[in-house]
Parts: sequence; structure tokens; C-alpha cells
Amino acid sequence: MRKIATLVASAALLAAVVATLTGCTTSNGAVAGCATTASGSVSNGITVSSNFGKTPTVKLKSPIGTVKTTERTVVKAGTGAVASKNKNVTADFVIYNGSTGKELTSTGFDGKTVPFTMDTAKYLPGLVKTLECSRVGSRVVGVIPPADAFKSTGSTDLGVGAKDEIVFVADVVSVKAASPAPLKTATGTVVAPKAGFPTVVFSSKGLPTVTVPATAQPSAFQEEVLIKGKGAKVGSDANVIVNYQLVLWRTGKVVSGNDTWAAGQTATFNTGQVVAGFKQALEGQTIGSRVVVVIPPALGYGTSGNSQAGILGTDDLVFLVDILGIS
Repeated sequence: MRKIATLVASAALLAAVVATLTGCTTSNGAVAGCATTASGSVSNGITVSSNFGKTPTVKLKSPIGTVKTTERTVVKAGTGAVASKNKNVTADFVIYNGSTGKELTSTGFDGKTVPFTMDTAKYLPGLVKTLECSRVGSRVVGVIPPADAFKSTGSTDLGVGAKDEIVFVADVVSVKAASPAPLKTATGTVVAPKAGFPTVVFSSKGLPTVTVPATAQPSAFQEEVLIKGKGAKVGSDANVIVNYQLVLWRTGKVVSGNDTWAAGQTATFNTGQVVAGFKQALEGQTIGSRVVVVIPPALGYGTSGNSQAGILGTDDLVFLVDILGIS
């Protein structure tokens, strides 16, 4: 899966309107009735191309400087729906380390957007502050201090130090009413397991153990439903909320960092951004379902595997998944 997900704003420079792809800021895009995060000298000092929907050209000096709270500047103001509190927002974005200027992660601006809920309890506060009060069609840039991001711990996965600001450039693609709260666990009709499949047992603390049969891996896509949920179907390229655990058939062991039950945190991602077999397993299933899927290399990481995760090019992947919601 992409490294996105676990995974992410004063006066405006109105004096010079640049009629090229490289644009200066316009304003903080104030929207009546919405508490817009103010722009500032640091966010206004970042030059970002203004062609919405295209990969932005970003020019910033590193280190960009220190901010006490998130600054938000509008590069291009949209005219669509407003990303107000608790709404569901999808966005394309790129994130930089403000100290080094290094690009940390990006959606790719290829149509595979990432969902956000305008809720600082669920997402990094600085990301929410940058997106909130923006209209669909807007391109915004946020400069986010550690206090509104990863605090004093930083993020080793992303390459963010404890004292690093991050720069968040985002296109607001859609705004929708909030989805129903995700389920806590799979809920629905229990289905008898299939013979020859990996078995699943949950502990009293709600943690799963998947046991792989002592047989040769099937090397073909296989799937079983253990609980048939009664919610909506997962559509194509949907933003899903899941618990999942990944086990290798060859070793019978969990792949490090791929057990959301153990981590105590669900995962949210677009089914268009995962390996083909995982996409196939989820789309068409219903919310509330618990599934076990065996994914051969051709529908997983291919013959090259994933050496960083210890996955060989011949490994079948075994996923246990609870489908908890759509964002």
C-alpha cells in the first residue's frame, strides 16, 4: 500500500497576480460562518503553482522558519461546497519537511484521492486546519508546527523530526456529508468457515490469531466470508475503514506493522491504491463483513516481492479483514 496512510494556513499577496502556472497566494479564502485558519508570513512565502488537479510545483526555502500555530494560505480559491466541521473531504496532496525541503509523501495527483474528516481528534490538527473552510476546487498550503502534527515524537516513518514544521499542499476535490460512524468490529450473519482455509481465533481482548494450514500454499486467489455484514456494498475505488492483519502463508507469521488490531488503530485507504488482490477482496463486500483472503504473488507484490517487509516473490499473502465503514 502507499505510504500515505499510516499516514496528510495575515495578509495575502494580492499586489501581484501571476498569470502563469506559478502563482502567489490570493487570500485566506474566508468563508462566512466558518472559522478560517489565518495565513501568515511563512505560508505566504511559499510559491505554489495554481493549476488545480495537476501536480503542483512548489518552491520553498529550507528551513522555512518556525510557526507557533498552523498558517493557511489559499493558492487558488474554489467555488464549490465548503469543507466545514465534521464533513468528509477528499483531497490530493503533497507533504514536505519544512526544515529540509524534502518531499515526504504524495497522493500522486492521479485521481486516487485520500479522505479526511474535518475532526482534529481523528486526523493531525494541522491537516484539518488547512483543509477546513476551503471550497471544492481550492488549492491551499499549510505550514504546520509540531504542536499541530506529530508533537515532540516526530514521525520516523515519514522522516519528520520532533522540531520540524511540515508543509502541506492540498487540492480539495470533494466535500460530502459525514458518513455513519464506523463499526467497532465486524457485525452480521456468521458463516461457516471453508475447509482448508486459514483458521481465525479471537482472544478475550479482541485480538486475532490466524493459523495457516500445514499444506502447500494454493498460489491462487481464494476468499471466504466469516461474517456477512448488512451494510452498504463497497464500490469501486472506495475509501474504506478496516481492521486488517497480514500473514505470510510460508511463515505463518504476521508481517511487521500490518496488524491494526495489535496497533489499536483502524486503517483508512482507497481500494484503488492497494495491491490488486486486496482490491478484489474488498470491492463488492458489505460493511460489517469479516473476510479471509489468500492473494497469490501475481495479485500481490509480483515476482519481486517486498524485501523491506520480508515478502518473497513466491509468497501468498493471507489477509484477515473487518470492513468497518466507508469514509
